[in-house]
Amino acid sequence: MKANISLALNAILLIAVIYLFTQQSGTASADSSATAAASTDETLDIVYIDADSLLNNYKDFRRKQEDLAARQQTASQGLNQRMQALEKEFRQVQAKVQQGLLAPNQIAAEEQRLGQKQQELLAEQEQLSATLGAEQQQLAADFQDNLRNLMDSLQEARGYDFILQYGQGSSLLGARDGFDITNEVLNILNANDK
Repeated sequence: MKANISLALNAILLIAVIYLFTQQSGTASADSSATAAASTDETLDIVYIDADSLLNNYKDFRRKQEDLAARQQTASQGLNQRMQALEKEFRQVQAKVQQGLLAPNQIAAEEQRLGQKQQELLAEQEQLSATLGAEQQQLAADFQDNLRNLMDSLQEARGYDFILQYGQGSSLLGARDGFDITNEVLNILNANDK
């Protein structure tokens, strides 16, 4: 008898849960239909910028990139000249060793001196590479911050719903030219840097 009552109560609870579930999903589908209908009535204002054009034509960013590349090339040339001078010293010491002009203790002292110079040059090269890499990252981060601030102010001022990025690596595969605001953004960026 107790088993029959328990079974009956479970069946009633199951029916109640099914009823509540169907009532809840019916309300949710009605709400989602109303939302879908409302969203089809309003149009979205979507624009995009061409990231590649922006990077190539933003004068301040391009100038800073060129300055950084020039400093990198100058530093690299200086290090290469010093490495060549060190190689010349190695050859001179090697020639003296082959001619028998250096005693064993002098050979060891020269090896140690030249090895120390080589280590210093390699450490300087690593430091320079790290410094220039950090400057490159900072330049890119500053550009992104500047662009993001400008996009936020344009979005607020013009009421854009979305500002997309078009370029290599972006998920936007194509868009009409009428939605492209790249030249407008470039004009603002270049005017701000004067």
